[in-house]
Amino acid sequence: MTRDEESFTQDLKSEIPHLRRYARSISGSNETGDDLMQTALERALRNRRQYTSGTELRRWLFTIARNAYLDECRKTERRGYHVPIEEWYQETHYAPAQETHVELADVARSIEGLRPEERNVLWLCIFSDLSHDQVARQTGVAVGTVKSRLSRARQSLAS
Repeated sequence: MTRDEESFTQDLKSEIPHLRRYARSISGSNETGDDLMQTALERALRNRRQYTSGTELRRWLFTIARNAYLDECRKTERRGYHVPIEEWYQETHYAPAQETHVELADVARSIEGLRPEERNVLWLCIFSDLSHDQVARQTGVAVGTVKSRLSRARQSLAS
């Protein structure tokens, strides 16, 4: 390593805190700012021959950081914002509905296959959430008959 390269490296090290602060301020976050600072330092080291000795190193580094930030903004604009799969996968992963749909269709067919009085009592007790007494009053039959019809409907559906 030549003396100029050593001097450049030492000057570069002394500018790191300023570059970090600048990168964090233009990016709006510490994590993104640190990534931006690293990118700027890599570009500065790769292109150190383009730096003119005697000029302000900080200004040169800030220009590199700003250009790297603008490059990243353009890339994001073209490609869209990247969301890690871990953040959205659980929200979009649902169990397939086919099995539930088939089961519900089977239940609906079974209910349609019941005798009308059993289907009516089942509907009133289960889906309308009426008590046995209320169903008996509404249908004009005894409470025991409502219980009997409901029992037969449930047995038919279970088989």
